[in-house]
Amino acid sequence: LTSRTFTHSTEGRRKAVVSINRSKSALRSFFRFLTDSGYLKNNPVRLIKSAPCSQKPPTVLTPSEARRLLSTIRKHKTPIAKRDHLTFSLLLGTGIRLGSLVGLSVDEVDLSAGALRINGKRNVQQLVFLSRELRRELRSYVARHKESNEPLFLSSHGNRLGPRQVELRLKHWLKQAGIARRCTVHTLRHTFASRLYEKTGNLRLIQRALGHRRVATTEIYTRVTDCKLKQAIQNL
Repeated sequence: LTSRTFTHSTEGRRKAVVSINRSKSALRSFFRFLTDSGYLKNNPVRLIKSAPCSQKPPTVLTPSEARRLLSTIRKHKTPIAKRDHLTFSLLLGTGIRLGSLVGLSVDEVDLSAGALRINGKRNVQQLVFLSRELRRELRSYVARHKESNEPLFLSSHGNRLGPRQVELRLKHWLKQAGIARRCTVHTLRHTFASRLYEKTGNLRLIQRALGHRRVATTEIYTRVTDCKLKQAIQNL
């Protein structure tokens, strides 16, 4: 195993440090299995260490951008706009993943408990709590559905709304709101998490809200606060 094994792709381009570390971790796990199972006497990659890397803070919408996005949608009174307002309000207000959002059915909305029952990553059931405002909007929206097992969000053709459709609708509304920088549906999840961290300073709460298995995954949101602190100090 040479350094080029890790640092260059098959096309000869230099890999990012995160990709290199991922390759090293996979090799360590594979050879650990071989030695533990008795296929090898010695582990040839036991001395390979991961390289330090600085993880970029996640992209988030500012509070004014989030308000502008939702207020732009709210000005339109069509059924599609009302659906879109609720989808993006939920993404900004709960931080659920796109797959969990489009997978919601009416009977997974528990208004009495003020929560959603969603399927998270690896099909793990998760209870997601709702603000009073989201409960009010959901109560009105759910009342339009006739069957409890219907998809919560429907396309214009009456089918379950798909992830790609949500992405395209977000792109449309961002343009309408005059938000030119690149944002994705996942940006809304990051926005929720960073706002919750700013309000609570509690990583364990963020971990629970996002359904992360390890708190280390959640630590990325502390970097948003660090960036704001650095900027504030520069402006003193």
